[in-house]
Amino acid sequence: MTTSKKAKKVRIISGKHKGALLSVDDDLVKPTPDRVRETLFNWLSSSIQGSSVLELFGGSGCLSVESVSRGCKSAIYIDSSSKACGTFKDSMVRYRINNIVVECRDSLEMIEDKNIQKPFDVIFLDPPYGKYELLKIIDKLYDHCWAASSTKIYIESDECLDGLLSSKYELIRDSKAGNVYYGILKLTTKKSQK
Repeated sequence: MTTSKKAKKVRIISGKHKGALLSVDDDLVKPTPDRVRETLFNWLSSSIQGSSVLELFGGSGCLSVESVSRGCKSAIYIDSSSKACGTFKDSMVRYRINNIVVECRDSLEMIEDKNIQKPFDVIFLDPPYGKYELLKIIDKLYDHCWAASSTKIYIESDECLDGLLSSKYELIRDSKAGNVYYGILKLTTKKSQK
């Protein structure tokens, strides 16, 4: 006989959906902490209004909802866990959020395909710590047209971000909260000398 544990809740901290509680009932999901989200969306304040957002390894979906809450035009949430996707869809129905598309699929498999739509303005990349090589994922996002030179990519890790990136990318903002390293990167603007 199994006993059901009480689902964790993640509170949306600002905007139109401020106070909405997203349920998290998958033990593998680690929502981005409030303090980190507050800093992140302060950094993105000039970029989020009217933007298109992609949240890979979506988990709780809090980054997608914070984005639409603050005026992003549309978001796509991707997660391979049917449990996480189902819980997130329930939250969207409860709060009448209709500009987030939920896709229950593997994030890495998705970005293996070339994106034939317009690249995203903001991409959230917060995979389970230590399980994936962030640099390889970032390279694929650019190589397969999910990201453009103007795209801002948020990354989160339990390792210092400087050691995870190549010279092709620059961290435009970064910080640390407890054991969480996080930042926003984009393609480096330096022109290579030939």
